[in-house]
Amino acid sequence: MAPVQVNRTVAASAGPVGLDTSTESRRRCSVLRVGAGLLALGVAALGIALLPSAGSGTVGTGLAWLGWLVGVALLLLAAAEAFELVELTVHTPSEAGERPAGSDVEPFVSFHLPICAEPPELVARTLLALRALHHDRFEVLVVDNNTDDTALWRPIERLCRELGPRFRFFHLPRWPGYKAGALNFALAHTVPEASVVAVIDCDYEVAPEFVADLVGHFADARVAFVQAPQDYRDWEGQALTRMFYWEYWQFFAVSMRLRRPRNAILMHGTMVMIRKAALLGVGGWAEWCLTEDSELGLRLLAAGYCGVYCSQTYGRGLVPFSSRAYRRQRERWVTGGVQTVRRHWRLFLPWARQLTTAQKLHYLQGWAPWLRDGIIVASLPLITVLALFSLGFADTPQPVVPLSSAALTLVTYLLVRQIIVYGPYLRRPWSNWVEAGLAIFGLVPSVGRAWLRGWFATGLVFHRTPKQPQPRNTNLAGVSCELVAGLIMLMLAAGILVRFGAEGSWAAAGLGAYAALFLSSVCFEVIEQWAACGYSDRAESTAASTSSSPGRRHNRRGEPEARTGMGR
Repeated sequence: MAPVQVNRTVAASAGPVGLDTSTESRRRCSVLRVGAGLLALGVAALGIALLPSAGSGTVGTGLAWLGWLVGVALLLLAAAEAFELVELTVHTPSEAGERPAGSDVEPFVSFHLPICAEPPELVARTLLALRALHHDRFEVLVVDNNTDDTALWRPIERLCRELGPRFRFFHLPRWPGYKAGALNFALAHTVPEASVVAVIDCDYEVAPEFVADLVGHFADARVAFVQAPQDYRDWEGQALTRMFYWEYWQFFAVSMRLRRPRNAILMHGTMVMIRKAALLGVGGWAEWCLTEDSELGLRLLAAGYCGVYCSQTYGRGLVPFSSRAYRRQRERWVTGGVQTVRRHWRLFLPWARQLTTAQKLHYLQGWAPWLRDGIIVASLPLITVLALFSLGFADTPQPVVPLSSAALTLVTYLLVRQIIVYGPYLRRPWSNWVEAGLAIFGLVPSVGRAWLRGWFATGLVFHRTPKQPQPRNTNLAGVSCELVAGLIMLMLAAGILVRFGAEGSWAAAGLGAYAALFLSSVCFEVIEQWAACGYSDRAESTAASTSSSPGRRHNRRGEPEARTGMGR
């Protein structure tokens, strides 16, 4: 099937389809709109305001100018992020168009479930949930790859036989390509009558209505994939997992819903249905990429197809069991994003026509925080040298002011963003934005290193996220670099205050902002140690509980509604 070419002239002039632009909605968020707009403009203007200090007296050195350039880059990236808040406050995303129109056609759906050394009890719950789907025409292909322990995959093989012929199991002792390799194998073994491929992770319990509610979108030949939220269960009981959850959820509650009207949906590797002909037409899954899912979504959009995002939760998986697993998962996502940029950067050139301008901007805006974190990590030696230069050779703290001011402004922006998103928009209590904010801060060093590694490292390895508790460190060895960097920033800030007094307060505050970004990672480990006894409880509830609802709903602002049971 040839890729469907979308009329980009019509798409560009169609306006914000699916967004509530009523007078009442505009009035309700007018204060936030003004505040977010002023924040975006103020962040960008601060860099220009700091220009004179970079060239005055002893500050006019090469290092000081470099510090100013890095600071302005951070401020511009923060301003680019802030415009998402402006759009959020101007337009309230609606649920219009999420449910497809009724159709007499019932496509055959092939579920692909790649697994690697996963707990058999967990995979069994996923398969039993699939058996209860309210859809008659489907199959399930379980592809176990690179698992040596027969005690892990033999029980799943037996369960698939017991569940009947629509459940097929494949064991691949040695198979290349990581998850993408397993998915390509499943694609090659899909029954010919299947027209839709659904991919879920092995820990996701799917709601019975998942296919029945959303498969009708494929009646539109332009639609290549339908994405539901990547949601989670069993996260409420621990402070650490609450941090993870609320940091995850803001992307689906805000960014994905703003991307939807511009056909700029980011595909995820779970809770997604894909038109098989489109998947084959763009060459299948990319085995060279650590984030084969988002890379495929970009290729499908570039081929002229459309993606659909439904904000209704239709399945829930497990959040990472440790801060280390959480950070490594994000590092893989970021490194895969860099791989995607390196392979497809030509799509984002101004004269490239495969993507619309809105699609380019949404993808670039999504990568901006990762670039920002990469700059923060890379600039750590620079701000250290500038602070030491100010302490030892300058009569003023001005050499460090531009970069430290940018860091302070960035931290302030992130805090304000959390308040806006979780307060007036999601209407969550203050504790949730604090938890999410700490998670965002704590990820900065890991994301920054992963962004830099993606550009310069070779032989990158796919690190799967463990689906059960792993042995934990009883010390802070896993975040020793972050701890040292944060303490150095605090000592430099104290030195600036002692050396220059009130004159150095602004520079010291900026150094303190750097310290906060690095020491937040240490907070992950401290919180994990405090809650160590709770992980075993969570593991037991994960394996034994039958009361969690994979279809637990969220209201239109992304707030979880009350549980209603398996079948809702």
